[in-house]
Amino acid sequence: MSNKSEMTILRYDEIDDWDQFVERHPKGTVFHTSAMIRAFATTKRHTPFAYAAFDQHSNVCAMLVACRISTLGAWAAGFASRSVFYAEPIYDDTQEGQAGIRRLLSMHDQHMCRRTLFAEVRPCFSPPTESDPLLEQNYKLLGYLNFELDLRNSEEVLFNGFDRKCRNNIRSAMSRGVTVVEADPQQHLAEFVSVVAESYAGSKVPLADKSLFKSVFRELPSPISRLFLASYDGKVAAAAAFLAYKNRVYYWYAGARRIPGIPAMACIVWEAIKRYAQDGFELFDFAGGGWKGEEYGPGRFKAKFGGVVTDYGRYRRIYSPLSLRCAELAYQSVRGLISPTPKKCEQ
Repeated sequence: MSNKSEMTILRYDEIDDWDQFVERHPKGTVFHTSAMIRAFATTKRHTPFAYAAFDQHSNVCAMLVACRISTLGAWAAGFASRSVFYAEPIYDDTQEGQAGIRRLLSMHDQHMCRRTLFAEVRPCFSPPTESDPLLEQNYKLLGYLNFELDLRNSEEVLFNGFDRKCRNNIRSAMSRGVTVVEADPQQHLAEFVSVVAESYAGSKVPLADKSLFKSVFRELPSPISRLFLASYDGKVAAAAAFLAYKNRVYYWYAGARRIPGIPAMACIVWEAIKRYAQDGFELFDFAGGGWKGEEYGPGRFKAKFGGVVTDYGRYRRIYSPLSLRCAELAYQSVRGLISPTPKKCEQ
């Protein structure tokens, strides 16, 4: 450790008790763990930024995990990159913890301001009511919705909490022969990526490189990561990956083929809800319902499962408004070219 009069900052792979701090912190998530950081580090066009601050007793008091993501290759990193926090920074509710997180945020912004267009923080919990370090660091909190379902109920209560159409769709799909199984990610990775890529291509939205899924399934094996496949007429109709940590389940990545009258994804979500409730998990996090006030198809789908609507928002800090505007215009013109296809993702 350095001089105690100066705050010590270390990178995640230099800290033995990194995961212990994540485990005991009430807002510690799977996205803070060293395993997830290692997965990001071995994902194409992903570069993690993960550091912790230490108090005067040489204990971790604040922690920040972000990931610099480039939509295009290294040649376009300056105008096609962003920094994403998949969960908010965590810190002790002490003077040292507050000082530590401010120091880490300053480090992050100094590092990212010349390498990315903006930073986005995606909170998993409600923001602090007082002394919000992100707002103090010139981040803006924007309205963003999510759905959270309490799993501490019987199977009957959970199912009856779905809207009527959703229940009928699940019953109909099952009666028509849709089956859902938990699959080995190592054996079925290609099928999973192909289905998800097909969904993203239909929406003209870029999808993370296949290496992300390969890395996560390797670094966070079952029961932390689990893969479910729904089949119909002998073919995979939908696929979804879930992450589970502490008492919370995250609906991570999913995709479905468009088969009229076959809502296979609803069947997967219901199967996952049942399994995780049986395993003792308490909360099913749908991982995003869309920007407040905007129409969002996946959000409408997630709303059917009876979860509570939350508005923890998303924080953003734009480092170069003009560059971001130009990048957004360029993205709209090429989004169809850079959106995934199953063939691209198999490469």
